[in-house]
Amino acid sequence: MPCILPEPRRITFKEGNWRKSHLSHFSRDVRIGIHAPVGWRGPVSWLQKGLEHEQMFRVEDVSPEEADIVFEKRLPSGSLSGPKDDLLMLGFQNEAYRIEVTPDRILIAAASAHGASRAVASLRQMLSGQRARLELPCFVLEDEPSFAWRGMHFDCSRHFWCVDDVLRFIDLAALHKFNVFHWHLTDDQGWRLPVEGYPRLSDCAAWRDGTMVGHDCDRATNPQDGIRHGGFYSHEDIRRVVAHAEARGMHVLPEIDVPGHVQALLTAYPEFGNTGLAPGVRTCWGISPHTLNLEPQTFEFLERVVDTLAELFPFPLVHLGGDEAKTGEWMESPRIPERMAELGIPDVLGIQPFFTQRLVEMLAHHGRRMVGWDEIIEGKAPDASAVVMYWRDSEKNDHALDRKALECRNGLVLANWSKTYFDLYQEAGPGRDFEPLAICGCLTLEDVYRWNPLARYPEALATGVWGAQAQVWTEYIPNRPHLDYMVYPRACALSQVLWRGADREDFPHFLSRLERHLPLLDRLGVAYRPSFPPPPDNTSQP
Repeated sequence: MPCILPEPRRITFKEGNWRKSHLSHFSRDVRIGIHAPVGWRGPVSWLQKGLEHEQMFRVEDVSPEEADIVFEKRLPSGSLSGPKDDLLMLGFQNEAYRIEVTPDRILIAAASAHGASRAVASLRQMLSGQRARLELPCFVLEDEPSFAWRGMHFDCSRHFWCVDDVLRFIDLAALHKFNVFHWHLTDDQGWRLPVEGYPRLSDCAAWRDGTMVGHDCDRATNPQDGIRHGGFYSHEDIRRVVAHAEARGMHVLPEIDVPGHVQALLTAYPEFGNTGLAPGVRTCWGISPHTLNLEPQTFEFLERVVDTLAELFPFPLVHLGGDEAKTGEWMESPRIPERMAELGIPDVLGIQPFFTQRLVEMLAHHGRRMVGWDEIIEGKAPDASAVVMYWRDSEKNDHALDRKALECRNGLVLANWSKTYFDLYQEAGPGRDFEPLAICGCLTLEDVYRWNPLARYPEALATGVWGAQAQVWTEYIPNRPHLDYMVYPRACALSQVLWRGADREDFPHFLSRLERHLPLLDRLGVAYRPSFPPPPDNTSQP
């Protein structure tokens, strides 16, 4: 039987096998009957897609007595990490599931539709590669995750990705039991969300006139390719993505990054900035100095953005950035001090907390809660409803903003750059010369796998850690093969870290499991990074 990744908690094999085959050339019995509870259409449709497209079986809804695969909503309550009531209120479901395979049928018992989706992920992995004649050994599998939040972030602002690429990204993440799709929709290099009443977002802010060739550190000497690049997602596109993710048991967390990372926005609407000038959609990488101003019209625009997000995305959490907002323009603007006095902002360092609180209030009007990068908890702590996404290195950051978030009872999602940034190189030293262009630093497969997300926190604080996620920033990732190479198999390692927690198998055993898992990625056309032998030592003497 093919391996399951992430590794399930318990599996007990029994005598016998379950088989299903096309009986003959004239047979009409080429269908698999499925029975499921009302409201579980999502996981059933995902399983159906695999059975029809890969295994070549027609799927029909049938009675429990006739079914080859039966879904049942029953299972004792499992455990979620973090503050359980809070997470359940936000739509996180109990994901525990049980699969029992007998000679007669496959029985899937789950506590929720999302638990059923995790069972489908396991079953699809086990059946992958089989055609027309299916066979599984009889067994009982019982499984549930260690962390409630297991996310995959995807930056579609630096490079625009078509809807089919986004759906494929979600499919691969769901197959590895990730349950949050963090969709980064705006940045200095492109704005991808249409907002009614602001047509220049799609006509202007969504497009740049070229892209820098090579690495950002060589910006002074590197040319621009001169190729117009961009795009945006229609509201219908977004609804399609949300529905696709939900059918696979995944929440979609949209991100609009403000008050920094707004150069594309200010190119379309310079009146929201501090200089009144349109800077041009950014064609290189790095951090833009441009920020939003404090004028009423700027907050009216942000209210319309929040209205749009609340309409399109059902997830109760919305990410509104808050990172790397440079203070230079605020300090140099003659208008900012006037507005600060009017709004009661004591100093320039109080502007970010002011934005955060206003955004929290806008979202609360829609029954939503804000997520922000860890800068939102620098200085004055935000409202306790805000969730902090910790991107800086908790092992090196003297500010200890992760602990501050936990002590202030803000939810905490770990996104430590040194362990979860999949845009980093995968080889250090001379080996990096053999890697596709990446941002900087090194994050190996082993680095990802050996990470213990809770190692730094005492038990009293650890319960406030909701989980963690990978970040896929796409400055240097322009196409699907490069995306696959950067994400897999590192995502396989992170999936096991977050699913099994500290009691997972050791790294050598994981490598053995991964070796048996890679043929599945081959069948799915994933251009994952292979294991390379060490590069030649060109410094050695003959």
